[in-house]
Amino acid sequence: FMSVYNKFRGIRHSALALGVVLGLMTVGAYAADTPPAGQAAQPAMPTLSPEQMALMKDFQQTRQEIGALEQKLQGIEAEAYKKNPKLGKQRDGLRDSIKAAMSDKDFDAQAKYDELKALVTKIQGMQENDPERAKAIQKFREGQQEFEQRQAKAFQDPKIQKQSEKLRNDVRAAMIKVDPKAKGMFTELDTKEKHMQDLQERAMKMQGSEQVVPEPSK
Repeated sequence: FMSVYNKFRGIRHSALALGVVLGLMTVGAYAADTPPAGQAAQPAMPTLSPEQMALMKDFQQTRQEIGALEQKLQGIEAEAYKKNPKLGKQRDGLRDSIKAAMSDKDFDAQAKYDELKALVTKIQGMQENDPERAKAIQKFREGQQEFEQRQAKAFQDPKIQKQSEKLRNDVRAAMIKVDPKAKGMFTELDTKEKHMQDLQERAMKMQGSEQVVPEPSK
C-alpha cells in the first residue's frame, strides 16, 4: 500500500515542494492499479496481525493528511506563480533542462509524454471488457517505465539538481509571502512525510521478520 505514494516522492522533492515539475507522470495515475495484460488480479490480502493493521491505518491516515496539506499548498503555489511571472520562466527553464537531459536521438521526452497522455485518454474511453484495453494498458506501462527511468536519471544531473533546488526555494519563499501560514504547512508536511518514511521502514522490517504460520490441520 506504499508503492503509489513513494512512486513520485523522490522526483517531487528534487524539484518543488509540490508535484512533479514536469507535470508528466500524473498521466500514470489512471492505470497504476490495473493488472498488466494477461495477468489476473492479485489474490486477496492475507489476514493482517493487529500490529500490521495499526500500521496500515496509521499510513492511510497520514497519507490523507498529507493530501489535504498538499491541496492547500497547491492553491497557494498557483497564486505565487500568478504574482511572480519570473517564477514561471524559471520553471519553464527547468522543464527544458529536464526534457533535454531525458532525450537523445532515440527518445524525445515531449513526444513520449504526448503519447502516454493520449494512451490514458484512449484507455479511459474504452469498455472494461474491450480486449484491446489490456493491450493499451500494457503499452502504457512499458512507456511509463522508460519515461520514469529517464526522468529519474535526469534528476541525478548536478546542474538540474541545483536548478530545481533554487526553484523549489524561490517558490516556497513566494508562497510564504502570499500566505504566511504556508511556512507552518511546510514544516507540518515535512514532519508527516518523515513519519511516512518511518512507517515504510517498519513495514519492510515487519515483512522481512514475520513468517506466515500455517493453520493447524483439522
